[in-house]
Amino acid sequence: MAKDMKTLQPVESCPWCGADDRTAWGTCRACGRYYLPQGWERAPRQQRSFWWLAIGLGVAVILAAWIMFPFLPGPRVLLFQRPTTQLTSGSPANQWTMQGLNLAQNRYVSTPPRHLAGRLVWSADLGSSTRSAPVIVNGIIYIGGHFRVLALDAHTGRLRQEIPTTGPVHPSVAVAGDTLYVGLQDWRVLALNRRTGQTQWAFSTQNPIAGSATVAKGLVYIGSRDGFLYALDAVTGRLIWKFKTEGYPLSPPALTDKTLFVSSTEGILYALHARTGRLRLRFHVPERLQDVPVAANGLVYFPSGGQLYAVDASAREYPGQHQLNLVWAQFWLWQIPGVPQPPGQPGGRWRFSYRNRPQAILSAPAVTHEAFYVGDFNGYLYARDAQQATPRWQFKAESGVRTSPLILGSRVYFGTHAGVLYALDRAQGALLWQLDLGVPIETAPVYASGRIYIWTSNGQLHAIE
Repeated sequence: MAKDMKTLQPVESCPWCGADDRTAWGTCRACGRYYLPQGWERAPRQQRSFWWLAIGLGVAVILAAWIMFPFLPGPRVLLFQRPTTQLTSGSPANQWTMQGLNLAQNRYVSTPPRHLAGRLVWSADLGSSTRSAPVIVNGIIYIGGHFRVLALDAHTGRLRQEIPTTGPVHPSVAVAGDTLYVGLQDWRVLALNRRTGQTQWAFSTQNPIAGSATVAKGLVYIGSRDGFLYALDAVTGRLIWKFKTEGYPLSPPALTDKTLFVSSTEGILYALHARTGRLRLRFHVPERLQDVPVAANGLVYFPSGGQLYAVDASAREYPGQHQLNLVWAQFWLWQIPGVPQPPGQPGGRWRFSYRNRPQAILSAPAVTHEAFYVGDFNGYLYARDAQQATPRWQFKAESGVRTSPLILGSRVYFGTHAGVLYALDRAQGALLWQLDLGVPIETAPVYASGRIYIWTSNGQLHAIE
């Protein structure tokens, strides 16, 4: 032992602090460095501190990346998953090329060429009815039928073409360029040449398709019951990105600027970056969302639990905010001293349901710059201020309103479960005319080239002018 201690006797002062005083085991009393036969070096105690600090920083980085991953901009998708076209399904003037009319889903035609008189022009029997609403392009109606997609002459209702499918086609067709995009019950999304009916590509999901497609800047957005919203290249069908929702997404989504708004059956409205699919906001409500959202006037409108909600379209959720608010709310409910009431969700603006008639709104509204129009299954159509939801007027029909209205210039049109189509003055809510079709109207009316087209539950497609 004495020999070992002698070996550790220093022959020089500590090079870090200059002290001559050492412990018996060879460390500088001033700074803690060791003196070994090969010379002075950092004390092991300080080395251990450095490595613990490095490990702590590494864990913090991994945790931050895990929390923030859904919110990151997705450089891989931006750089390497680019669409090959800029196709869009937004409707040109006097046409209706997708569910909801346009990317915002607002169902508002500001300047129709003329007012309608309520005259039935023709009716065509298309067989078993589905939930598909018609779209109209260049005088041709495309509509999903029973084991087929149909093309009819918009002026006469005469059948021009039918494309066989593997099952009933409930989603509406979306048209972009010369291509029809449609989802099927056999789990596939198809792109069809609208002139020949030939399949250009097919993309398979893991469950039946949950709704209609929308096409924007070369991307086809469509939801599946497997819980994913898919963004596909409009020309090739190649997967660009997919986003997992709770429940399954209702499509088509609504789009404004660079943000995509998606309803889910689990009671969440999602805001996503349209190009990369990265999450921007989750807005939670107590019950499932019942229809697709509408983006207009800086707001997003959507029905849930029989009520209509409005959320700020520019609202954003910072990483970890939802989890933090859940913990905060639980501490507040436990009445822990000093814990204040937690804040509300980012973006919430208002919720509308008429007094004494809660839980009645089933469909998305039609929206203009100054007002929104929505019906309920008690038979009321409401006109409310677009920003504050303050009353403008209301109209009572003879039976429930289960589909979205249609706005054409200064008039609003809607159908009822009793089969009556109403035309109202949208400034005052006065009745202009009504047309009894005799059977329930369960798909929303659409408009093109001076006519309204409605598919009733008995399989009849009607043209009205």
